[in-house]
Amino acid sequence: MLNRIDVVGFKKVQDTYRKDRSNCKKSLEINGRWRLEVDYGPQFEVKLRTERAGEITVQTDETIILGGGGTAVHPVHYCLAGFAGCFSAAFAKWAAMRKIELKRLDIRIIADIDLTTGFGIEDGIDAVENFKLELTVECDANLNELNDILEDTKKRCFCMFCIQTPITPKIEMIKEFSKNEQELIHFICPTCFKKSMLFLDDNTQVCQECGTTGYFVRNPETQEVSLK
Repeated sequence: MLNRIDVVGFKKVQDTYRKDRSNCKKSLEINGRWRLEVDYGPQFEVKLRTERAGEITVQTDETIILGGGGTAVHPVHYCLAGFAGCFSAAFAKWAAMRKIELKRLDIRIIADIDLTTGFGIEDGIDAVENFKLELTVECDANLNELNDILEDTKKRCFCMFCIQTPITPKIEMIKEFSKNEQELIHFICPTCFKKSMLFLDDNTQVCQECGTTGYFVRNPETQEVSLK
């Protein structure tokens, strides 16, 4: 263990993944909820799993000027903290891989933001104007060695990649329907507007009046709509 990094364990995993690079492919997923059942307190909640500490509940709240209550950490602060934690971990790890012991590692992030677009005043205004990291490092390594570690960190830190690379997420919105809405969706023909859609044995639909083919499966709880 060096710099709180399990170097031996990491090297074993590294060797395994090097032999079969399909192991490098992972999927990340979180499931959160906007807390509409309460009138005060954090607006958003997500439960995050850990490998040894169980499930941890994380809550966020907008600042008062953005319409929130200021009762929990703002999501952007979590974003900055996550980036700082990820970058620090990468720096400590690649220092440890070079057998360099860190006696101190502090990180400071400064970001200047512009709320023009966030307030709906004018679209297209950059939300972040300046973004700066300051690393304070105490160790026996020389400056060249530290610069090498820094370059490794910049190339290999997951959050550094995310913040430097334009990534456009695919957004899918799922609309939940009530039972009454489902009744209308499933049995009202979109062509003749009669309640004449019939489910066949193969689970497809056909209108008994005009023969229009339907598109809904039997009794879905949700409908998925893809947005551009």
